[in-house]
Amino acid sequence: MVMKNIAAAAVLSFFALGAYNPTDAERARWTMFDMRSWKTAFDAYKSDHGQYPSVNSLEQARLAVEPLYIKRAPMTDAWGNSYRIESDGKSFRVVSAGADGIFQADTSARGVLQSFNDDAVINESGKWLFRYWEMK
Repeated sequence: MVMKNIAAAAVLSFFALGAYNPTDAERARWTMFDMRSWKTAFDAYKSDHGQYPSVNSLEQARLAVEPLYIKRAPMTDAWGNSYRIESDGKSFRVVSAGADGIFQADTSARGVLQSFNDDAVINESGKWLFRYWEMK
């Protein structure tokens, strides 16, 4: 038991001290996980209210879903950049600007990302309009 506690403390120290530097692929996976969390929260909101929340900002989106539909909404992607959320009540999109933090994608199009700087986009149907896992 003592060895398990020591091992756990060592692992936590490793992460806490910044010794671990995740790759862009790992950051992309974490970002996509967070984006799915937004989708799940918006779906739960729609289940109760009959439509998605109409929001014009990330902060409005957070206020609409916390804490009832998600305990703590992720506000930034794994690169530390704020998400962009577009929702008119009928549909929504959650967008990550990618590693460079610059929003550049036409969120109505579809495609495979060419680099981790490109935007990742998920919509209300759960479809990834732009996705990292097929990146060439």
